Amino acid sequence: MRMLSKIAVAATALACSASLAIADDERTIGLVLKSFSNPFWLMAKEAAEAAGKEHGVNVIVLGTSAEGDYNDQVRNVEDLVTRGVDLIVVVPAEAAALVPAVEAAVDSGVPVINLDSPINTDKVVSFIGSDNVEGGRMAGRFIVEQLGGSGDVAVIRGRLGNPVELQRYTGFMEIVDANEGINMVAEGVANWEADQGFTVMEDLLVANPEIKAVFAEADRMALGAAQALVANGREDVLVVGLDGIVEALRGVKDGTLAADVAQRPDLMGEYAVIHGKKFLESGEIENPIITPMTLAVPDNVDPLIKAWEDLGF
Repeated sequence: MRMLSKIAVAATALACSASLAIADDERTIGLVLKSFSNPFWLMAKEAAEAAGKEHGVNVIVLGTSAEGDYNDQVRNVEDLVTRGVDLIVVVPAEAAALVPAVEAAVDSGVPVINLDSPINTDKVVSFIGSDNVEGGRMAGRFIVEQLGGSGDVAVIRGRLGNPVELQRYTGFMEIVDANEGINMVAEGVANWEADQGFTVMEDLLVANPEIKAVFAEADRMALGAAQALVANGREDVLVVGLDGIVEALRGVKDGTLAADVAQRPDLMGEYAVIHGKKFLESGEIENPIITPMTLAVPDNVDPLIKAWEDLGF
């Protein structure tokens, strides 16, 4: 299926990486991330910069003043067009909010690659990111297996209306609905945030004390939920996250989380540069370009943690 597509970057030099000046003798790719506060995007940033150095691409990375600030992202896209970059890669905070800026960039002659979360336009040249529906399925299969096919489960959802949230939820519910012994007893919305994950988990425990497993659609929510379980003395509830940030992987190692569906933000950043350069040189690019995921459990988590630590996290 074809997927459509901490610091304010526009205001301070700390908000961008590589050189602000555009070199005359190499291609320049601008990467617009959601923020620099989330380690997931910091890893993508580091990998994109490393790929730029290796492949002779000038990389400008811009973030936002706060996670989900699409107004900053719009300004960043417009800024990159003004600077004269050759190609822009965008991770949208909101699927619809970035459409006018992205389409204006394309109309001005700057191609756009959509990274991680779909943008509601068909003017992007490619999508690079995880198969989030399959990520939800992976979490569901693990929970079903661990519960022996029977038990009450809950899901902590991210920001409703976000396409990634819906994809992860759809994949997870596909597995739940296919297993008659698994009962979906509750849902909560935590908007991707750890503190909200904590609060939602406490509420779920009060209303549904027999819960045996929880799928949190993002790692920060999963970590917050796990903290709530510890605070309430509930060591009998499995928590599964999805993202693969280093804190969650360490949580898998120490038993805080039962498992984590680990994405590859490093490959997202790397592929954005490599495939972006290839497109600029040849006019050709695959669509979509799917980055792999791994179900992280205690037996296989060490190499995944090391990948983060090798980048200084």
